[in-house]
Amino acid sequence: MLNRECQARGLRYLVIGGHAVNAYGIARETADVDLLVNRDDRDAWLNFFGCMAYRVFHDGGNFLQLSPPKEGAWPVDLMLVQKPTFEKMEAESRHVALLNTTVAIPKVEHLIALKLHALKHTRLHRFLKDFLDVVNLIECAKLDATSDEIKALFEKHGTKDLYEKVLRALQKN
Repeated sequence: MLNRECQARGLRYLVIGGHAVNAYGIARETADVDLLVNRDDRDAWLNFFGCMAYRVFHDGGNFLQLSPPKEGAWPVDLMLVQKPTFEKMEAESRHVALLNTTVAIPKVEHLIALKLHALKHTRLHRFLKDFLDVVNLIECAKLDATSDEIKALFEKHGTKDLYEKVLRALQKN
C-alpha cells in the first residue's frame, strides 16, 4: 500500500535502516520502517502520514519519528536529506522485494555511509546495532575495508576511531 500511495502522490523514497540491512541478506530485527526522503517533500510526507493518522512524536529537524495510528502498525522514521543527495542515492539505488512489494534501497556503500553518520551522532543504546550493521554490510558485500573508497566513507561520514574499530572487528570474524 505504501508504495502504491506514494507513487500516486509523487513521493519518492528509499528504504533504509533495518529493512535495508535485511535486504542485503543480514538477519537483523527491526521495529520500524525507516525512509530516506527529499527534504523538499517534508510537508507532503507529513500530510501523507497524517491522512493515515500517524503523528510526529519526535522532530529532530533532519529526522522525524512518527507513531502509528494503532497498535501493531509499523512506526515510521523519516530521514530528510537535501535534494541532490537524495537524487544521487536514488539514481544508484537497487530494487528489492520487501514487505510484499518492490522498493528501492541504497547501494551498500550509501547504506554504510548512513550507518556511519548515525554512529557518529548516535546515543549509546544504538551504537552496537549500527556498528554491527556496518561490519556485517562490509562482510556481506565482500568489500575491501582497507580500500580507498571505504576509507573515504569513514573520513567523510564516520571517524578514524570507528574505522579502526571496524577493522579490528572484521579481523576477528
